[in-house]
Amino acid sequence: MTWSVTGAERAIVSGATSGIGRAVAMRLGRRGAVVGILGRDAAKAEIVAADVEAAGGKAWTAMVDITDMDAVSDTVARFADQVGGIDTVVASAGIASSGTLTSTEPDTWHRIVDTNLNGTYYLARAAMPELVKTKGSFVAISSDAGVQGAQGFAAYATSKHALHGLIKCMALDYGPQGVRSHAVCPAFVETPMADELLASASPEEVAFFKKAIPLGRFAQPSEVADAVAHLTSKEAAFANGVFYRLDGGATAGYFLGSGLID
Repeated sequence: MTWSVTGAERAIVSGATSGIGRAVAMRLGRRGAVVGILGRDAAKAEIVAADVEAAGGKAWTAMVDITDMDAVSDTVARFADQVGGIDTVVASAGIASSGTLTSTEPDTWHRIVDTNLNGTYYLARAAMPELVKTKGSFVAISSDAGVQGAQGFAAYATSKHALHGLIKCMALDYGPQGVRSHAVCPAFVETPMADELLASASPEEVAFFKKAIPLGRFAQPSEVADAVAHLTSKEAAFANGVFYRLDGGATAGYFLGSGLID
């Protein structure tokens, strides 16, 4: 089936059935895009699809494991064929788990790296020929753990640091062909993934994480989606290789906490 989407933005969002990815899909829907909703939960995908269409966009759904290169390539090809191309790609699928180098089991390490790094590579590799045609944009959802270390999150921080290397190379390799590549790097965002990650933390630990942010709170998914919307818009047409630190100032420098300095 070929969709009639003349003049509309054509966007793919991985990890779109929850959290940041869901917010991004809805935000792109608000500007009239046809949004390819990639995820692993069909029921949730249908809910997001309805939200995207209620916001003013069109929704296309596909169930895909982002760590399966062949499945990702097939899904991207089907989307491009049915809607006539790709203008925007947002790699939002990601997982996190706590653990130091020695406490992280190899299976957990590989699962995090496969999802956060390899999954983004598979998506970018499949979509890049289409992005070159349209002079489109690619945004990876990263983390403040990609610009600094994160005690007790060895695999997660490593995957995000490596992701930044990939985005930098994409900006250099495909910028001359008109493709803009970026990463948005939030601190904790109030999502189901963050809730699960912090479920075993004490109230004192949660308070510590918030106090480490000069603005004193965690981000909302909609705030991350707004950053993505800007980076993929015409207003950011000369931006390439941007690492948007959406962290409330957490990575600006040493911070002693609220009230300690007049």
